[in-house]
Amino acid sequence: MNWVQGLFMAISPVSIFAVFLGVFVGIIIGVIPGIGAGVGLTLLLPFLMNQPALIGLALLLGLWAADGYGASISSILINVPGGSGAVATCFDGYPMARQGKAGQAIGLSMGASLIGGLFGTAVLMFLAPPMAEFAIKIGPAEYTLLGLTGLTMVGGLSGDDPIKGVVSAAVGLMLSFVGYDLTTGFIRYSFGQKYLYGGIEFGLAMIGLFAISSLVESTQEEEEDAGYRVRVKDSTIKGLLATVKYPGAVLRGSLVGTVLGAFPGIGIGVSSMMSYSIEQKVSKHPETFGNGAPEGVIGPEAANNAVQPAALIPALALGIPGSSTAAIFMGALMMYGLKPGMDLFKTSSALVWALFWSIVVASFMYVIVGLAFGNFFASITGVPIEYLIPATILVSFVGAFAMDGQSTAWLVVIVLGFIGFMMRAHKYPMGPAVLGMVLGDLIERNFNRALLISDHSYKIFFSGAINWVLWIILVLSIFGPLAWSTVKKLFLGGGKVGAKPAA
Repeated sequence: MNWVQGLFMAISPVSIFAVFLGVFVGIIIGVIPGIGAGVGLTLLLPFLMNQPALIGLALLLGLWAADGYGASISSILINVPGGSGAVATCFDGYPMARQGKAGQAIGLSMGASLIGGLFGTAVLMFLAPPMAEFAIKIGPAEYTLLGLTGLTMVGGLSGDDPIKGVVSAAVGLMLSFVGYDLTTGFIRYSFGQKYLYGGIEFGLAMIGLFAISSLVESTQEEEEDAGYRVRVKDSTIKGLLATVKYPGAVLRGSLVGTVLGAFPGIGIGVSSMMSYSIEQKVSKHPETFGNGAPEGVIGPEAANNAVQPAALIPALALGIPGSSTAAIFMGALMMYGLKPGMDLFKTSSALVWALFWSIVVASFMYVIVGLAFGNFFASITGVPIEYLIPATILVSFVGAFAMDGQSTAWLVVIVLGFIGFMMRAHKYPMGPAVLGMVLGDLIERNFNRALLISDHSYKIFFSGAINWVLWIILVLSIFGPLAWSTVKKLFLGGGKVGAKPAA
């Protein structure tokens, strides 16, 4: 009865307090445009290294779960999404706020987020253990192909230029190869620096490549299109309770987020936009969308909060993260010595169930915290971004130093931050780079193991039905997006499918 033991671990006072802290910080991070859950998790990693695994991971899950709801607050109040998953919320959330229904819109977002998160977590609890059982049936050759498949799917599905996604994934792989090659003993990509002999610490890489580059990019963004800030004058609780009046929108959004979230590389933004499109198509009054339709808030918010637990399904069971944020969470697991896959469910089953229940606790927690501190979170939307970004960058450098206590860590963060910023400036997606760092070790380790088992025969990668299925998926994930991009240019004029409704 590990699920019962996990439940008691999750509702212990110290675990609940960790979730509370994560939720509180997560909502703040969500409200501030340009930061996001990935950056938030990265910033906290150095400060959680010496904490027990349950406390550190529960706090991170609380932050991740609450970020989606927090991002909707700025979408509704100032028409600036806190993250990619909250873009669709602007379409009807902000018009509702302009009509004096800001509290109702935030309440609808809160209720939809709660149900979407619980739905996705239920699917996670149901699917992750049997998928992990399947994982023990595959060997190092299959794991190598599985890792490559995860990389190419994310690279191919990142943005309109799949080639840039693959290049970004290659950058992440190269960073994961820095230091000693455990098979040959050779030192790679160290540039003669002894500091790099042991490789680049995952947390440092994420602070520089992901967090710093994102924060610096945020200072370059124009904000002329942002609307003026709307104050909350009506009842948030009324909107929260009104969510149950739209069961179809909640269920559809939760299904879309759960299904798409479990597939690596699709992402929270696609899930919420697809949910919005579905709601508009099935509505009896589609003309109300873009003018304050409640379903336009409920559907996307249910979807983007169902994505988080769904992205953990392949991450925990197979070691293939469903998103860049899931990849960072996988890095946190490894930081605590926990290896995704069947070993995790066998040796730390109670802890895994405690993490599942922690997501449930976090889902209810951000409703409580959101109601209790709603005015405070709303006030953050009025703080100028030029004050928030430098303060967050300062925290990043403090965290980098706290990670290993050496000033050389700052140099690593600065160099990787510059690389990350240049990649963003030239429209290279960062998600594949993050996944490349996480999956690089898995791919290299299992590739070498497979060759040792087969006496250096590459035939091992083509033996067995599972390998052939993975090869087919691998080829489709590489050439499928390229084919679709070509079709769009030839027959659709390169136009986008779907358009943003008038706000």
